[in-house]
Amino acid sequence: MRRIAANADPLAEAAGMIGLILAANQPFYPLYVWGATGQWSWLACTVLWVMPFFAAVPFVGRRSPLAGRLLLPFAGIANTVLMARLLGPEAGLELFLIPCAALGAALFRGAERVAMLAVLGLAVVAWLLAEGPPLGLFDAAGYAGLRRMNAISAIALCGLVGWLTPPAARPSSPPRA
Repeated sequence: MRRIAANADPLAEAAGMIGLILAANQPFYPLYVWGATGQWSWLACTVLWVMPFFAAVPFVGRRSPLAGRLLLPFAGIANTVLMARLLGPEAGLELFLIPCAALGAALFRGAERVAMLAVLGLAVVAWLLAEGPPLGLFDAAGYAGLRRMNAISAIALCGLVGWLTPPAARPSSPPRA
């Protein structure tokens, strides 16, 4: 995976690695939902639409490091809003907007503040869009399990962002040649 994500820009490389990890995880999300709720929902399978976008991050990042770094949080935000609307607010999916905002803070240099603010602003707007009426797809225990799983996953994703994003690359320094 590291070879596929390799990039002269260390932040684009981190974005590529995170994108590949998320792409590899997407097919398992419906199983996680089933395990957390005890009920199968075909709506959980709609998460698969974003998999190619996550997988494309390192390839887009090779052509344009900034575009690759933008693609990752934008795909994450779009996926979060869609899944939150489909599974309902009780699922706690809007918590995934926090790691999306963390990506916005971690993947851009000082000279790229406009991109950083765009991602952070979109995450806030997305939080408002993700709200909706309860759908009642699962029982109370199922939603509690799903919310717990999504909270733990969002926290782990924030940790992954911190782990893979090189702090020395965040200042106004240009990518290495």
